[in-house]
Amino acid sequence: MYGQTAISDNYITSPARTDLSGRLLDEMKDLYYGHFYNFWFLSLLEQNAFDSSRLRYIHNMLDVQSDYHPDSIVFSEGIEAIDELILTSKRYLLPALRDKLGISGFSRNSRNTKEDLVMRNMFCYTFPYNLQRLEELVTELKKAVK
Repeated sequence: MYGQTAISDNYITSPARTDLSGRLLDEMKDLYYGHFYNFWFLSLLEQNAFDSSRLRYIHNMLDVQSDYHPDSIVFSEGIEAIDELILTSKRYLLPALRDKLGISGFSRNSRNTKEDLVMRNMFCYTFPYNLQRLEELVTELKKAVK
């Protein structure tokens, strides 16, 4: 009986802490899947020293249900992977994003459709803000998990 109490206590958290991390995870999930989980971004990450297997940790963390304990390994791996994604994006992608997406004035876009160019332009213009917002959410999540 004593062992069962100790095990179940590991998964009990305060309601405020669970609500905060749940809200943050919902916002982060919407932002990540809405703006970062697309073909252009993922292919650019793979070209620029980001281990694509780290995406699995991000997906595992974002798909967590509310009954997980915030100190679990899922959160630590997911937060670490998102931190790496943000660092890689700032270091390698932001300085030359238009060139890498093939939408600068110096690139030839004969194989891209107009819709594709419009989507890439929108991604390029919104990417810095979305990256900053993702970083803010991760910082808040780190505080909520601790």
